[in-house]
This record gives sequence, C-alpha cells and structure tokens, in this order.
Amino acid sequence: MTYSPEGLASAIFLSMGLDVRSIGRKIRSSLGRLRREKGAAAERAEAVQAPKLSDEAFSLLKQLSEELGARPAASAESRAAARRVASLFQTFSDNVSVTSGRIIPGLQRWMLLSSIVSASIVLVLALGGLPYLSIPASALFIASVIGELRRKGNFLRSFFPTGEASNVHAVIEPSEQVERTVIVSAHHDSAPVKNSCKGAFLSLFSETTAALGYMVLVGAALIQCIAEIIQKRLLQPGLPPLVPAVLSIAAFVTVLISFISCRKDGESFSPGAGDNLSGVSVVATLGRCFRGRAVKGEGLRHTRLVLVSFDGEECGAEGSALWYRENSHILINPVNINLDAIYREEDLVFLVSDGNGFVQLSSRLASRCSMISSEMGYSIPTGRIGFFGGETDAASASRCGIASTTLTAAPPGVSTPAHTEEDTPDKVSPEALSRAISVTIKLIEGLDRPEEEGKSEENLLEGNRKLRISKF
Repeated sequence: MTYSPEGLASAIFLSMGLDVRSIGRKIRSSLGRLRREKGAAAERAEAVQAPKLSDEAFSLLKQLSEELGARPAASAESRAAARRVASLFQTFSDNVSVTSGRIIPGLQRWMLLSSIVSASIVLVLALGGLPYLSIPASALFIASVIGELRRKGNFLRSFFPTGEASNVHAVIEPSEQVERTVIVSAHHDSAPVKNSCKGAFLSLFSETTAALGYMVLVGAALIQCIAEIIQKRLLQPGLPPLVPAVLSIAAFVTVLISFISCRKDGESFSPGAGDNLSGVSVVATLGRCFRGRAVKGEGLRHTRLVLVSFDGEECGAEGSALWYRENSHILINPVNINLDAIYREEDLVFLVSDGNGFVQLSSRLASRCSMISSEMGYSIPTGRIGFFGGETDAASASRCGIASTTLTAAPPGVSTPAHTEEDTPDKVSPEALSRAISVTIKLIEGLDRPEEEGKSEENLLEGNRKLRISKF
C-alpha cells in the first residue's frame, strides 16, 4: 500500500495520537464561526450608524415642534406645516409637490351626530310599538359605518362639511430602471386633546361606548320583535315589554352622553411632537440619507423612493386617502412603511391590522421588518389595532391593495402622551428614532437589491389581493 503525501502525514499524526480530520473539522468550524461573528458585527455596525442619523432627526423634531405648534387637520396651521415640511424635503429632492384637496376634518364628530339621529329614530319606533321598522333603519346606519371603516365610502359623507388639506411628497429616483416604489410616510397634523374640559364622569364615555350603546339599542329592538312575534302582536302599535323598553332607554342615554363627551374633544389640540412630528423628522432624515448616498454613487438602483407627509390622519386618515387617489401614476409595484407616534423603543410594534380593526395590513411585510430588527440585535414584534382602536395612514395604502405596515410606539393598551397637551419632544426617545431609521434603511436596501440579501423577489401582498390604486 502506498500513501499520498496527505495520507502519509495523516498516518504519522495518527501514530502520535492525533486525528488530522478532527483537527481540520475544528479549524473549519472556528473559521466559520469567525465569519458569522464578523458578519454579525458588520450588521450591528450598520445598525449603529442610525444613532448618528437619530441625533439629526431628534434635533429636527425639536425645531419643528418649536416652530409649528398645534396643527388641526385641514386648518391654516396644518397647511403652514405642509409648506415647512416641503422646505425640508427640498433639501434632498428636486421633485417636491404640495397638493391640496377637500377632506372632512370633523369626520368622527359628524359620524357620532349621525348615530344620535339614527338612535333617536330607532328609539321612537321601538317605544311606539314598531320595532320591525327600527331594524332596517339601524341596518342602514350600521352599513354606512362599516363602509366608512372598510373603504372610506358611505352615503352620509356628502352631507358633512369639508376643509382644505395639504399633503407633501418628495421623490428620489433610482440610478437605473424603476422596478419598485417604496413609500415612507408620516403625517404632520396633530390630534384634538382627549377629555378636554371633561369631568371624571364624562371621561368614562367615548366613541367606543357610543358604539356599544347603539348595538344594545338595536339588540333591544330585536328582542322586542321576537317577543311581539311570540305574542302575535308584531304589527300592532303599542307600548313595548318592560325589559326591551328599559334597555332601549338606557342604551340611548349612553349614546347621547358619549356624544356630549366627545363633542368636548377638539376644544384644544395637542402639540403633536411624538404624534407625529417624530415620524415626519424620521422621513426627512431618511430622505437626506438616501440623497447623500446617491450623490456618492451608492444610491438605490431600481427603487423609486417616495417620502410623504400627510394631512388629516387624525380625522380618519382622510389626507392619505386623498393622496393615494391622486398619485397612482408615480407608484410602481409599491410598498408602504408608515411611521406614526415614535415614543419609546420598548413599545415599538409593526402593525398587521388597522382601520379600527377592519383593515388588514401586510403581515408578510410586518414580519419581514420584525426579522430585520431581530437581526440588528433588538426586537420589534408585530401587533394589531383592534375594534375601534384607531387608524393610521397605512390603512389608506392597504385599501388600495398596497403592501403596507405602520411602525408605532402607541399600540392599543400602551399609555403614551399622544392626544394630550403633554406630547412634547422630551417624550420621544432618540433610541426609538434610531431603531425606526435602522429598520427602514435595511428594508429599503433589501427590496432594492434582494440578491445581495440572499433573497428572491417577494410578493408582500396577502393572498390574492391585487393593486387597485386607480380608484377607491
């Protein structure tokens, strides 16, 4: 038997009690571990570039907060804020547009007033012994509410007064052919202060209690119908049974008090530093970052970057609905990451549902963003907005069939200064801004060059949903 030089060396080492193959495996394992640690270190190094940008974003947040003050939707103040944001966007883009349109700034209040009118009709019909007529009357109103929440469309909208809103967007074009659009969005209007001038009793009532009261009222009418069918007196006018009558009156009083309570909202407005000048500052900082890379020849290759600041988010995402209707021509294979209420880093979540629980966002996109955050050494989970839990501008994108998610530190159940007079820059964590910037940069890079991330092109829309940005 003859030995190759490698075999001879192996035999010699074996005679000495050493296993060359085992040593080789250990060496290769060590080298692999070093490569992985080096890659992880590079990943973390990339992530920690964001604190430098977050300092810039936080400084900008404080500056805007001092300059702008409270900004009710579709007001002179919100339009002035739009012009200020446009001046920021012009520092990194030659393609900046301020567009205006009519929205319903008091949408929630007018819908509540409609609920009072409908509840009054249902109550009068029920107490008059005509519950079978109250059912279609209530069904009509409920259909209008669901239509509003799901697709921003109901027959009552034409009766509500409107105001002029201003949206702002900037475009950064890629160096090569456009294959995808990434929309990074926020909003510049601020919210009415909740519980303004309310006593402790009125503070217990809200839009949620109004909705619950209305449903109990409709339920009482149904009980009355069933009782009168059993008694064979459904079509005979007369006083209702005691239990449905008491339920109906109590439910109507609940709706009425809720309306009175919510009318006091809007007597003052929040400074809106966290909700949502934090998001606007991150959007502007990202624009400057990608513009700087493009100047160095390191910009995006196939991704059109659209940076947007909406008006009217605080009145049911009215401004973003308007913007998507008017700007479908610049959106190619679009994806939206929306930034809203960036307060504390431990509260950050990526939303997979929106629109008061009626609008599904992209769970695939949210999960991808959550995985990016984990790869960077911190955890941002996914979360949901439940029934009557609020709405963000990502809902408008999703209604158009665009894969979207919102990064927020104000999910349901988390106490924040949002919608209060305490919403000032000191309530915003620079680390939260840093994480928002890091994840967004990494997401955009991965979508622009999936082959460098070891990923293939991915459809981020759910199921068989299709892009439908030509109409609502």
